[in-house]
Amino acid sequence: MTGRRLAETDVRRAAAVLGRRDVLRLAGLAAAVGLVPSGCAGMPDELLLPAGASLRVLTPRTYAVFTAAAARLVGPAGAALIRARRPDVGLQADRFLANAPETAAPLRQALLVLEFAVWPLAPKLRPFTSLAGSAQDDVLGALMRSRLDLARQLFGGVRSLAYFAFYGARESRPLTGYPGPFGDDVVTIGDAMVEPDAEIVP
Repeated sequence: MTGRRLAETDVRRAAAVLGRRDVLRLAGLAAAVGLVPSGCAGMPDELLLPAGASLRVLTPRTYAVFTAAAARLVGPAGAALIRARRPDVGLQADRFLANAPETAAPLRQALLVLEFAVWPLAPKLRPFTSLAGSAQDDVLGALMRSRLDLARQLFGGVRSLAYFAFYGARESRPLTGYPGPFGDDVVTIGDAMVEPDAEIVP
């Protein structure tokens, strides 16, 4: 099984677990009836949907939440690429979720919960996207270490999608050294198949 297929399976598994949680269904219902705002007034420009871009599954709000979370999860070098929209992880995630409707609903709702949940589920009183980077790190760390199953599963679902969207993009390959399915100008698939210290025959 390829790395991409394994990552996709991980995302689907996390979504399946989240899909069974009542609080996520309540978040989806609240969003459907307009109790949760989907707009992005007052958000940093780096979290806003680019002009001319369109979404099929995510809302501008969940696009922003996901972009913010992914930037904190992939480390400083990855965050710099995300801020430059190389790749645009929100659009990457939206394209994947558009082709996986059974996965899309629970993960979209999980992003709403991450944005608006407060203590005791998440150690914050303001929306996730309004927090400074260090405070976002604190929230994600607390979810990861929480004694509440829901909090840990919420973190796992968002992290799985973030890693899938970021590391599956061509722009992230310089960080991993992975040449992609067809190689690149630095390392080819043929290079990777050569045994260490083996003689290369022209």
